Amino acid sequence: MIEPVNIIIPAWNQVAYTRQCLQTLADHTPPDTYRLILVDNGSTDGTAELFDAMPGAEVIHFPENRGFAAAVNAGIHRARPGHVLLLNNDTLLPPGWLERLRIALEETPDAGMAGPVSNNVSGSQQIDTPPLVSFEEMVAFAESRARAFAGRRRETARLVGFCLLIRDQVIRDVGLFDERYGIGNFEDDDYSLRVLRAGWRLIIAEDAFVFHYGGRTFAAMDPDAETYRQLLARNEALFMAKFRPQPQERLEEALRARRLAESAARLLAEGHLKQAIETGLEALRLWRADPLALEVLAGATEQLGDARRAALLRQQAEAARQALEASPTGFPDTEAEDHDGTG
Repeated sequence: MIEPVNIIIPAWNQVAYTRQCLQTLADHTPPDTYRLILVDNGSTDGTAELFDAMPGAEVIHFPENRGFAAAVNAGIHRARPGHVLLLNNDTLLPPGWLERLRIALEETPDAGMAGPVSNNVSGSQQIDTPPLVSFEEMVAFAESRARAFAGRRRETARLVGFCLLIRDQVIRDVGLFDERYGIGNFEDDDYSLRVLRAGWRLIIAEDAFVFHYGGRTFAAMDPDAETYRQLLARNEALFMAKFRPQPQERLEEALRARRLAESAARLLAEGHLKQAIETGLEALRLWRADPLALEVLAGATEQLGDARRAALLRQQAEAARQALEASPTGFPDTEAEDHDGTG
């Protein structure tokens, strides 16, 4: 028997958006495929009453806004056996959205989390879309996307929490979200990195599209965005100090380079010299300072009898490693990326 997915929706006000989200969930998700856990983060606009009126939903009420991480943690505590899906209240869900996400996760045994593509999200889940000015246009686009990208998956270094499917075993392995991020931002980056470091992969289901208005809660709390910018800077500093992440733990191209470098190392160990060199060079085309790729090429060059070239490559590998260790951010050759507020 396939366990239903535990869908956790936190909300602070924005009842009109929440009502749309819940309606599309009910209309386009078979009722036996999910359980609904709703977390009211101290709303004052009728959200609490809307949640209480939802048939079959488990509802949690906070007296004040405790933030995204605290809300989803409360929902996870109430979850039954099965995967967990975090969902922002400013999303719209087309037919088949949950099934496509679930198939992507379960057909990839070492995937710990899966996320959809969207019209409004930071990072590599963002795709170009036509103007989607009606619900019918959104559904038509989602269905066209599903056909064109059927079964396609892409590994990524981070997934955004606006719509995030988490394998049940990952919850047991990694635990809850870090509530020190407060109202929101970077708690999903934090969780993504912890999942990666636990040995799981993160995947994007290219055939699953979820519409996201984006930032509705933050816009209501902070119309001039000044507090948001301060919160973003504070949480980014917390994240960087906590992890000192390597590029392959944050950027998709660096992660792809590292996967190629790992493959090149295996090829070299198995004696496939030509393929190891080709794969190592491909890794460096994606991320020119990957130390592992440089080490593999050094080893391959040494086997070819070019000790001088091998020594130079090892020097480059060591320099790349030291540059990463010396950088306060872990990103010597990148700029800060835009970040989406989840919550």
